[in-house]
Amino acid sequence: MGEYELTDIEKKALDNWIMVNILPQKGPNKNYTSYALKTLFEQAPAGFFITNKQFKEAMVRCNFVPVNKNKLNWEFRISLKSPGLQ
Repeated sequence: MGEYELTDIEKKALDNWIMVNILPQKGPNKNYTSYALKTLFEQAPAGFFITNKQFKEAMVRCNFVPVNKNKLNWEFRISLKSPGLQ
C-alpha cells in the first residue's frame, strides 16, 4: 500500500480552503510554514487529515511558490491578514 492518496473531492476541498483562506503577499511569511498551515486546515470545520507533502502540493496547485523548496517545511509569501490565520 502506497502513501495515503487524497480523492479528487478531498483535493478540491483542500484547494478551495487555500483559495478562500490564504492571501498572497510580496514578502515571505516565516511565521506559518507548510506544516503550521496544514494543521490550521485540519482544525478548520471542513478540514481532515493530510500530510505535509499533500499540503505543499496543494499550495503549488493554487499558485503559491515556496521560498525554499529544499526545506522540509516550506515558507510561502502569504499575508498575516489571511482569513485562515485568524
